[in-house]
Amino acid sequence: MARDLWWAFAALAVACLWLAVAAVLAARRPLEPAALAAWASGHGLEGVADRRLEPAARYLRRSRLSRTVGGAVPFVAGTATPALWAATRGLPAPWPLALFGARSWLAGYLAGVLVAEYRWARPRTGVVRSAALVPRRLGDYLPVRVVAGMRLAALATVALVPLLAWGPLTPAPVRELVVGGRGGALATAALAVAVAAAVELAVRRLVGRPQPAADPEALAVDDALRSTSVHAVAGAGLAIVLLSLSVQVGLVAANLGGGPGRTAVVALSWACAAAALAAWIRVGHPRRWTVRRVLARDAGRPGRA
Repeated sequence: MARDLWWAFAALAVACLWLAVAAVLAARRPLEPAALAAWASGHGLEGVADRRLEPAARYLRRSRLSRTVGGAVPFVAGTATPALWAATRGLPAPWPLALFGARSWLAGYLAGVLVAEYRWARPRTGVVRSAALVPRRLGDYLPVRVVAGMRLAALATVALVPLLAWGPLTPAPVRELVVGGRGGALATAALAVAVAAAVELAVRRLVGRPQPAADPEALAVDDALRSTSVHAVAGAGLAIVLLSLSVQVGLVAANLGGGPGRTAVVALSWACAAAALAAWIRVGHPRRWTVRRVLARDAGRPGRA
């Protein structure tokens, strides 16, 4: 049957490739003045001189392109490649291609954000000593509930492992070891914990990087850019952990009998997936977020440790 539908798989592959290329080309465009003004307004930078925002525009464009490419590569690997395989060689596709799901797209997106951030020139530690006099903490750049939610979702993913390990479980073929069955439950839990820990470490390192403290306007712009990167990393990380929880809950549902209990668990799995999408959009791309430490400094109050 797959041979008869080769044209449909080929069309799917072309559509996915076109979508990825179109997204990358759109990300390469210069940042529109209206988009830059909206970003500045949403981060409390009203009144900042345009010359101060020019480096921010370059960074935002570079970050947008980097994270788009980072997400597009695993997207193509997980969609166009299996479709081309099905069109030319039939189904099933090689099992490693099953690893390139939505979580890998977000992981590539997250990696792109980090690459753009660490390629951005920062003052070296010890050169701008006044930067060390301004206290910074993660809660100034990101809502504390985001980190707490990521930890709780990772713990929930781990908590379901005993249920899957000792409860009734439908046997899974070897090719699905890393996406289903007991091995899949352990791998999903390990992934959730590893991502949660890595993302929290990454955002704390982003917050702690040196800053140009000689000019209050330059420092305010740097704070806004730093907050943008922190939100993007945390949003992608939280989405990956929530998708892992969705997969774990889905494994539980797959091994339940029929009835309302299974229906409720399936609904919970879909709710976790929807929460992952919401986290990527709302946490990773906030419309408004002003670094509170900047407000405290501008008001003449001492910074918070």
